[in-house]
Amino acid sequence: MRRGAAAVCLALALGSQALAQPLPLKDEPVPGWPRLQIETRYVARIAMRGYCLKVPHGMPIPETSLDSCARPDFWRGVCDIYIDEQYLGNPSLRVHEEKRCRGYDHQGSDLFAEALRVWRERGENRYADMVDFEWMMFVIEPPGKCAEGDRFCVEVRQ
Repeated sequence: MRRGAAAVCLALALGSQALAQPLPLKDEPVPGWPRLQIETRYVARIAMRGYCLKVPHGMPIPETSLDSCARPDFWRGVCDIYIDEQYLGNPSLRVHEEKRCRGYDHQGSDLFAEALRVWRERGENRYADMVDFEWMMFVIEPPGKCAEGDRFCVEVRQ
């Protein structure tokens, strides 16, 4: 009984920090991956939509593994890392995304390899083109303060 209570206390003390587990990476980087400058930003969870996912306007932010992401921009020579600010004290996400910026695909995925291929063949900057800067501009207001249809106002409800 005591062990169970101690485990619950430990889980509560660690909070969401212990929940963020990045997907496993391949053992080797994509061949020919360019050296990119890494820039890390900790952002609000609601802003992760614009940085990490293509979600249609007006749709809710999915509650999936959206704790962090890496976005290589081959033209600028930069790889932007975005991490949900609630994981500020979790170094494993930052280390994981830094490896992604050095060209490591997730196991079972070739998305970064494909992104590099289309950039070299057609100049398509796949991940840089994906960032939706419009969705990163928002104002948080209490319920009832946002005007109807205001795309940049977010009401906080409890």
